[in-house]
Amino acid sequence: MIRMAWLASLTLLLGVSTSNAAPPEELARALIFLAPFDGQMNAQIGRDPMLCTAETLARDVIQTGNTRTDVVLAKAAGRFGDALRFTDSGTPKVTMFRGINAGYEEKNWSGTVSFWLKLDPDKDLKPGYCDPIQITDKTWNDAAFFVDFDKDVPRVFRLGVFPNYKSWNPADTPWEKIAIEKRPMVHVAKPPFARTEWTHVAWTFQNLNAADGSAGTATLYLNGKSQGSLKSPMSFAWSPEKTAIMLGIAYIGDFDELAIFNRSLNDTEMQQLFQLPEGLSK
Repeated sequence: MIRMAWLASLTLLLGVSTSNAAPPEELARALIFLAPFDGQMNAQIGRDPMLCTAETLARDVIQTGNTRTDVVLAKAAGRFGDALRFTDSGTPKVTMFRGINAGYEEKNWSGTVSFWLKLDPDKDLKPGYCDPIQITDKTWNDAAFFVDFDKDVPRVFRLGVFPNYKSWNPADTPWEKIAIEKRPMVHVAKPPFARTEWTHVAWTFQNLNAADGSAGTATLYLNGKSQGSLKSPMSFAWSPEKTAIMLGIAYIGDFDELAIFNRSLNDTEMQQLFQLPEGLSK
């Protein structure tokens, strides 16, 4: 105990910190996209770092930059630094990054998507579904990832990992007739979201578009802990130039530090990511 106290005192005298605020090297190497929303809306790391605005969910017209008056940078309000703040959900416009940043692979595709949210979904959201993030080149149920808050109060939080539509719903069964347990989603009945604190959201996916046709897996994490997984063959046929990383669909609240990794992080790494004291941009 005396030796430990002496080392601590010497460290302070020399002005050396024993903490490592930077992300572990393994995380940094796997990071392919990072939008920390500190001082700007554009990404810090990415093949196309420019934030864009689509006129509608159909994304027929896309403009570079933020053209929404209801989306602003909230200074010093983020989990780390500033944050992206969505103040209304009445506009049809969609905030997005180009899908080329998602790291799509035609064979044996794995990755991780991570970000932080702050809101009370039962009090802050307007009636209807809300997708804080949706990634697809088509629509929500066809080769798409998303997390959403269900339309009913109290709000259920869900991860959707929808392969090509014809592969998961070959009979074209109407959505309302598909049993909940048959839908490619992970459900969290009492998610830990609040106005007063940030919640870390992430999902991993592994072995999508498997060359041998084997099952892929996807796992939802909240605050570094697994909430459930999906496992089945998962085929995603994307055109990267048409794919969009859409943020804040019908969302009201704060959004911070969107990150994408080129592999599936394990449970230990997910804890490291959740516990980083200064985030990924330091």
